[in-house]
Amino acid sequence: MCGIVGFTSSEPLQKKEQKLKKMLGSIMHRGPDGEGMEVNDFCAIGMRRLAIIDPKSGWQPIYNKDKSVAIVFNGEIYNYKEVWADLIKKGYHFVTDHSDTETILHGYEEWGEKVVEHLVGMFAFAIYDLRNQEVFIARDRLGIKPLYYCTDANTVYFASELKAIFQIPEVKRVPNWGVLYQFLMFRVHDSTEETFFHGVKRLLPGHWMILNKKGIKKIHKYWNPTCSTTFASSQTDADYAHEFYELFQKVMKRHLISDVPVGVSLSGGLDSSGVSSVMHELMESGTNLHTNGDLHTFSAIYPNQSIDESDYMHEVENAIHSKPHYTHPTVDKFWNEIMEWVYYQEEPTISSAPYAYYSVYREAHKHVKVMLSGNGGDELLAGYIPYFKAYLTSAIDNKAYLSGARELICGWDLYQKYFWEKIESSNPFQKSLAMKELLDGSFQKNPYVFLQSRNLNERLLLDVTRYSTPNLLRYEDKNSMAFSIESRVPFLDHELVEYIFNLPIDQKLRNGWNRFVYRNAMKGHMPEKNRLRRNKIGFTNPEVTWIKAKAPAIRKIFQSKEFANRNLYNTHEVTKAFDEWCHGRPGDGLIFWRILITELWFQRYIDPITISQ
Repeated sequence: MCGIVGFTSSEPLQKKEQKLKKMLGSIMHRGPDGEGMEVNDFCAIGMRRLAIIDPKSGWQPIYNKDKSVAIVFNGEIYNYKEVWADLIKKGYHFVTDHSDTETILHGYEEWGEKVVEHLVGMFAFAIYDLRNQEVFIARDRLGIKPLYYCTDANTVYFASELKAIFQIPEVKRVPNWGVLYQFLMFRVHDSTEETFFHGVKRLLPGHWMILNKKGIKKIHKYWNPTCSTTFASSQTDADYAHEFYELFQKVMKRHLISDVPVGVSLSGGLDSSGVSSVMHELMESGTNLHTNGDLHTFSAIYPNQSIDESDYMHEVENAIHSKPHYTHPTVDKFWNEIMEWVYYQEEPTISSAPYAYYSVYREAHKHVKVMLSGNGGDELLAGYIPYFKAYLTSAIDNKAYLSGARELICGWDLYQKYFWEKIESSNPFQKSLAMKELLDGSFQKNPYVFLQSRNLNERLLLDVTRYSTPNLLRYEDKNSMAFSIESRVPFLDHELVEYIFNLPIDQKLRNGWNRFVYRNAMKGHMPEKNRLRRNKIGFTNPEVTWIKAKAPAIRKIFQSKEFANRNLYNTHEVTKAFDEWCHGRPGDGLIFWRILITELWFQRYIDPITISQ
């Protein structure tokens, strides 16, 4: 796990090296263990290293035998041992002891661009190919590891973080007004290649890119997942549960590959409880977490709050005999360090919920170097209540009317709140909050077109590849790397993702239970209290309470001259609506979070002369 940077350029070597060092200096938090660079007539590539696999000999850049190919790499290749063995048979000689990075390098020599198809893991890497005078850059299928880039004439800059690119004076920090509008109005971001900065893009998940002396030669999408639209199961529930658990255990085992201590984030929710429980089973069967036999769990605790999950956490901790560690985020702690948090996030966030992970990773940094999380499970297995609508339309379209009616009845304790909120929001006698009323008329543009489907599996595929998971992964990477922690997300192993995409719909929702196949698969492997819990809270903060607690400070920001000069809002209406909401007006108060975080982002990234910590 590292941070990588680079660019193509015909500048003098000394100037390239100076630029590269400045870029690397801005992301030391991603790799405090060391630094490596390759600077030549065509390009400069570099990395900051967080040593996880082969700490002693896996230093980068790694070169091939005649030094015609060099690689810098961010991520982990979980099947590197299998790829290594295959390449040995083909005659390749390895110079490191057991570096997963070197498998990519020789894999590129053997398979060229198709090397990505042989890799299981999370990755963003850049390979300098002297023979072709090209740089080959690739990002993993789900986009677990980030890669940003921008062009200036024939020069292309790329990096694991935006702040590294902004060390280049030629790259201007200009807001992307279209992305800002979509974020404020529709809660959408990270769904396309566009970032919040004009001219700076992200290489999309499952894509690779080739650079040459003229700039970007080609961008190609190499992963095109499909899903089944089938509604009804063709096997028994027991068969599906057995298949799921076997694959999940396989995925978990390869996600525990490490030469340094490994821990897990535990929220008490269904997904993190499952990840923690299977980790315990694997430890019992001999998997080494390099923690002297302890299983370290890390949790955010909110005593006496409505989102307190401590009972569920303790249930898992007692079952797996873990060594628990707690952090206690508060609104005052958050407010005191919110600008530092914005610095690490780099772009606005839909809510303040990622701060919970930020706090957990800060605590984890004291004990481990690698963390597993349950992120991604909800989006894959229909873990949120609104997915019921897509289930219902799927049942209707498949003429499974009895299944739809049964689901409505069995899950009414969960779905009724969703339906009542929909009814309340359309009440003509009670005007609810609306972002459209708060935005300046001249800024209301670029309507966002959502890709939609009546089929639940197609809806889940869209959320995983476009609407939900990409922003969750951005938060995961920023929060963990801020504290030099490698975060792994086993639910988003592409083999597991492809399997889940092709399960029938009634293995996602059945008899009022979401994540149906997962719950069945985990029977006997995790505490029943957690496996059969009906409510869902998630890894979050008491956001509404926190916003209202800081209402005077937030109102001051909304009334500031700087805020008014953005020309984004009807500033009088923003303050008025905020005060009304604080005093009980119904509606989604998180619209004020999006306005607030956008203003703080302007202050931290657009207004300053330099970007530095």
